[in-house]
Amino acid sequence: MGATVIGVSGDTVEGQRIFKKVNDLNFTLLADTEGNVAKAFGVPLRKGGTVNKTIKGEDFSLTRHVTAKRWTFIIDKNGKVVHKDTGVKAALDSKNTITAIKELTAE
Repeated sequence: MGATVIGVSGDTVEGQRIFKKVNDLNFTLLADTEGNVAKAFGVPLRKGGTVNKTIKGEDFSLTRHVTAKRWTFIIDKNGKVVHKDTGVKAALDSKNTITAIKELTAE
């Protein structure tokens, strides 16, 4: 569809690397550990924390410095936000985003 997908969260770079590998993601993940990107887009933040997880038999201590609400933005080629979804449900996000892109490109 000509779109570039980028995920942003308060996880560390190492946490992002692990998450991307475990979930077999094919797009870029950015570590926004101070929440600056989230703040710039008006996304609400709350305190992060550390969780201990065992992934494929290996123990990890994963730290998220800040936790941002899950919002999805579509930004056009001119850098303008043309769509914002503040009620994201992770399981439906891809489908909803594809629908929004189709509607935006049909105009």
